[in-house]
Amino acid sequence: MPVSSSIHTGVTAMKAFSKGVETISANIANANTTGYKSATVSFSALMDDSIRTSQGSLSITGVKTDLAVSGEGFFRLLKTDDNAEFATRAGDFHLDEEGYLVNSSGYQVQGLTGGAVGTAPAAIGSIRVSQTPPAGAELLSFAFDKKGNFTETYSNGTTAVTNRVLLQRFSNPTALKLDGANMYTNLKNAAPVGGVALTATGNLPGGVGNGTIEPETLELSNVDLTGEFASLINAQRSLQASSRIVTVSDSMVEDTVNLKR
Repeated sequence: MPVSSSIHTGVTAMKAFSKGVETISANIANANTTGYKSATVSFSALMDDSIRTSQGSLSITGVKTDLAVSGEGFFRLLKTDDNAEFATRAGDFHLDEEGYLVNSSGYQVQGLTGGAVGTAPAAIGSIRVSQTPPAGAELLSFAFDKKGNFTETYSNGTTAVTNRVLLQRFSNPTALKLDGANMYTNLKNAAPVGGVALTATGNLPGGVGNGTIEPETLELSNVDLTGEFASLINAQRSLQASSRIVTVSDSMVEDTVNLKR
């Protein structure tokens, strides 16, 4: 192999293993992040990364707005200022000042809405506490169930399922791209089952392999720290070896030049 080629090979390898170290380090840093899916790296296209979709452990929190998915589905989120859509497994949600169920970035959880006493939710939209409780009644409490139903209980003794969380399953979830705050983009290329648009039939929890909702529960990170540290050591050693190739090749070029003196 020509010396110039070996230098190029070494530099290329350094770029690849640097990407590997960066990805593994991110996995380790997010070992305690709710719903985090660890990334794996490969040499194709200079160590492209993709997520590992294995189920994380479930932890009961007792917080009514905490939700976890047991199965393959992802929550769908909407960023209202530009209508950007995201997928996430991090169900540490809360109600904002307007009664919407949102994540830590304020993005709204998607599902079926518009339900009331005697009327099931049917419209696709952002999950929100009912703004029109029965006349003369006040909201006393609410709760989710395994099917994603959001049931409100009122002071007059009536109840209503006003919303229902929907889930999105992907045929190629490894194509999802992490876009900060534990949310994923590139939904179309991940081949959402049934299409990108949510439907009242194809995206129900408990249906067609989407998984079920675990209320008052959070999914923990699926990072395997032991494996990640082993991979980190291997990537660091490979990076050092790649650097050595460049150093040795540079020395060979210098020796060749000095022969003419």
